[in-house]
Amino acid sequence: MHVRTALALVALTAAVAAPAAPASTRTVRLASKSFAPGTITIRAGDGIRFQWISGFHDIRRVSGPSFTKVASRDHGTVRRTFPKVGRYRLVCTIHRDLGMYLTVRVKP
Repeated sequence: MHVRTALALVALTAAVAAPAAPASTRTVRLASKSFAPGTITIRAGDGIRFQWISGFHDIRRVSGPSFTKVASRDHGTVRRTFPKVGRYRLVCTIHRDLGMYLTVRVKP
């Protein structure tokens, strides 16, 4: 076997055996009457950890791919994964009139 061929096989084997990068999680805080940040960009398969800082909030989908709604609560954290590429528009229905919206952009 030639040296080049052997090196090519080693490189190919390493590339095939390499594990997929783990999904990451970003945090969005719910405080007062806003999401912080108000816009976030993640990759498909990544998650968002919603963290209640203050106030009573819920999270519902306004537009975009399906999203499991989060019931009203005033503390704690909830994690949601975004498997599909797209633009999600989420709202706290309690503070909708005050402009409490979140835009999630999910890239491939």
